[in-house]
Amino acid sequence: MGHFFATLPSRQCIIASMPNTDPAKKTASPPVRGRPREFDVAAISEVVAHVFWARGYRGTSLDEICKATGLMRGSLYGAFGDKHGMLLAAIEHYSDGSIAQLAARLNSSEPADQSLRAALLHYTRSASALEGLDGCFIVNTTLEMMPEDTQLHARIESFMSRTLTLLTAAVIRGQSEGVFNSTLNEKTVGDFLLCMIQGLRVFGKMVHEESRLTAIVDMSMAAIAKR
Repeated sequence: MGHFFATLPSRQCIIASMPNTDPAKKTASPPVRGRPREFDVAAISEVVAHVFWARGYRGTSLDEICKATGLMRGSLYGAFGDKHGMLLAAIEHYSDGSIAQLAARLNSSEPADQSLRAALLHYTRSASALEGLDGCFIVNTTLEMMPEDTQLHARIESFMSRTLTLLTAAVIRGQSEGVFNSTLNEKTVGDFLLCMIQGLRVFGKMVHEESRLTAIVDMSMAAIAKR
């Protein structure tokens, strides 16, 4: 996923709280000429994300996007440029929501080990509930991504980097609180947790038993616990 593993916080870094943005307030800027857009770009991006999530980028037609959003092609083109622009907006919208949720869980007032376990258990619950659905939107898009798609690559890389930064900061906090093994390299543990989360998302497409996924989380927590 590029070079994002090299850009991690030092042990002295403190993760700032994520801004509490309200997606409902994100509306498209009116065009220079013609009638202003009268739809919420964030809300439309979420609908588009679900369409791509269910069918994949190549398997999704513009007619399906129009039907799902209730918008004409011209309106969609005016807001996003083209189908690829719709995918980029959908990925960005999905990423921002996922990062905000993870930050809120990790930055709770509970001890670091409890907040991290709760955050990881969220992925087991969502993975075990994916029966009949199509896995993780980010994972699916990553697997479908063409190597030359630099714009999409940059957005997915940014998502992974932001996730990794939050996880590494949680490890640093746990080590300072004395609940995680202080001899472990916090960046390596962050990489391990990121890989574990992504693995849960893939494994959860085949295994829908939450107890099995929870056992993986507990094993991971035991691996980084204070000795």
